[in-house]
Amino acid sequence: MSSIQKIEIPNNHGTFTFELCHRELNFGGARRGEYYWMDGRKFRSGSGGSNFRSCIDFWWACAEEANEADDIYNHENLVLAEIYSLINTSRAMQNVFLDAHLHKSVSQQHKSDSPLPHGSQKSGERDHRLPEEEYLRLRQIIESRNVLEVQNELKQLFLGDQPEENDGPHFAEIFESWIKEPLNEFRIGGRQVLQEYIQCELSQKISKHRKRGSNAESRLFLNMFSYECKAAFYRCYASAWAFILPILEKELGLNKLSTRFMRMWHHQNQPGLIEGKISQIFWGQVLSLHPLSAFVLNDPAALTVIGNWVGHPEHQHLSELNQVANSKEYWEVVLIILIAANEYKKSHQKWDESRGKNELVDTPVVEQNTSITSDLSVAENIEDYLARRSIFCEECAGLLGYHDPLATGNQGTVHLRCRSCGQKTSMKIDPVDFKNYLVDSSDVENYKD
Repeated sequence: MSSIQKIEIPNNHGTFTFELCHRELNFGGARRGEYYWMDGRKFRSGSGGSNFRSCIDFWWACAEEANEADDIYNHENLVLAEIYSLINTSRAMQNVFLDAHLHKSVSQQHKSDSPLPHGSQKSGERDHRLPEEEYLRLRQIIESRNVLEVQNELKQLFLGDQPEENDGPHFAEIFESWIKEPLNEFRIGGRQVLQEYIQCELSQKISKHRKRGSNAESRLFLNMFSYECKAAFYRCYASAWAFILPILEKELGLNKLSTRFMRMWHHQNQPGLIEGKISQIFWGQVLSLHPLSAFVLNDPAALTVIGNWVGHPEHQHLSELNQVANSKEYWEVVLIILIAANEYKKSHQKWDESRGKNELVDTPVVEQNTSITSDLSVAENIEDYLARRSIFCEECAGLLGYHDPLATGNQGTVHLRCRSCGQKTSMKIDPVDFKNYLVDSSDVENYKD
């Protein structure tokens, strides 16, 4: 069971407060650890929560303190990260890179699946729910120790729509034109003016852009632009942990296993050279914020594999020399991540199949036997609507999930259950407001991760 703790980080530009969740981890045997993280659900709803603002503000304060506030790349990252609060509920980003969080019921169903026999596995290897041939294929990738093959596996699983190679320069031009104006607003008027511009002019611009539903290029560009904003915010998030971890070590006596694990789990891989090409292994993602994380952290055997690496006697030495790829224990961790990635993808596919693509509804908003003309089921539309309107659980401020089917003649009443604490509730949805939401979102973008 998780607990909440606040931590403050002093800086020359002020004190920044972060709200952290906490749970204990068992890395196998007597190896115990602590895990701290930020509630990613809030990053994907409403204004992003207090940690959203702290991550960006602290990152920029660090840039100023390091005399890097004039760096053009830092300007772009700040602008994109600020914009993320405007599109953080965009479900359309899933078309670029899959990281949609599954409902709790899907995770429970996944856990109840009967694992396959493991007679061909070596002693100490983790349990898994993949077909044996899939497991052996992933094992071959790991035994090759080829980073490019790892990247290709994640690419096949998660990477979605991309422009044709010949269209790359054109998309780059559009990106430069989109970011030019907010950059100018920031340079002339500062961060406050930038935020006002984002909430007014840019919000209207995105809304108009979204309504060009028949324009595939506009759709793809906006999805990719939104994802760039997410990756920029994740950079701020990951940077904060470089300062949070030393404080946890000092104030709470965090042990080495915990620190090493979180340094890996909250890290954002930066672009690097792979076979002569600039590549991003995980496309700006952070493991702790991706739903595959739950498949690892809820698996005792996977945690044992992680414990073998973070508890390795040569861990610090190999890390300092940038030679972690020489360790078998390190590659075993990469294997459990790839297995978790595949398990998540399969669970997501089952989720899509079970919920259906063209569910029919009968509500005060949608005429009887008329399907919602979008990618979303009824439940997803309702949950998306609530998140966009910043309607959360009154008990714990958690995200609300659609619980029971809508009944004819109920005058817009929906039955909900908190995804966090399980509290059930019912509420009436304003038919006019919900209809406006459907009109706004169904043509091009389906909002909410």
